[in-house]
Amino acid sequence: MEDVLAMRKEIQDLRTNARIFQLSKCTACTFTLDLPAVHFMCMHSFHQRCLGDNEKECPECAPEYRSVLEMKRSLEQTSRDEDQFFQQVKSSKDGFSVIAEYYGKGIISKTSNGPTGTQRSSSISSSSGF
Repeated sequence: MEDVLAMRKEIQDLRTNARIFQLSKCTACTFTLDLPAVHFMCMHSFHQRCLGDNEKECPECAPEYRSVLEMKRSLEQTSRDEDQFFQQVKSSKDGFSVIAEYYGKGIISKTSNGPTGTQRSSSISSSSGF
């Protein structure tokens, strides 16, 4: 719970306050940082020449970020299997905990846009009546 509160505070801080970049060395080559330089919100900084063509993502953080995205995609794909979801709810002693787990992982959302652009409940939650 403390981790979640810390993340929320950091997100709020990123939304409302300026971020000051004070690194003096390039994260890639460790030489003194000079211009042109690229600064990322993860607080890594690079010479533009050290980044090459990829200036859109931090090379230090990208592998971890990609693994998190892949895990999220996998969870979303699992969430599309409504039969599995309902089987887990039915076989659980506490069906609410299964629903809370899906919701907590971001698999079930409050609303999503339907094919016509209208708002509707997510496929799992609308089918289950929750």
